[in-house]
Amino acid sequence: MGTIGPMSSMDEAAEELERLRELVGPSESSFDALREDRDQAVRVAREAVAEAGELRGHIVDLSVQLSRARQDQEYQQVSAALTPAGRVVYRVRRRVATSITPRLVGAARRAKQALKR
Repeated sequence: MGTIGPMSSMDEAAEELERLRELVGPSESSFDALREDRDQAVRVAREAVAEAGELRGHIVDLSVQLSRARQDQEYQQVSAALTPAGRVVYRVRRRVATSITPRLVGAARRAKQALKR
């Protein structure tokens, strides 16, 4: 640092720059690279979330298809064992249990609430 001239001032400037970088951290180009990496990571994360949502939708579709297949299998097994009259009774009972009874229960509940008012 004692010599005077263009090389000594360049060396001093380089040393000062290095000292400041150690204090402050990476340079602006490093920050830009970090920012680009962050943006790319955010894009990848969003794509992964979208793909996970798609897969969840496929799982729901598959579970619905499985439920329908099980219902069909149950019906086929029961109907194979029943007489034609027994099939009619089975269908009526299923209809009552799955469709009519819930509607009647809901209507009764609404009527009960209306009477309380």
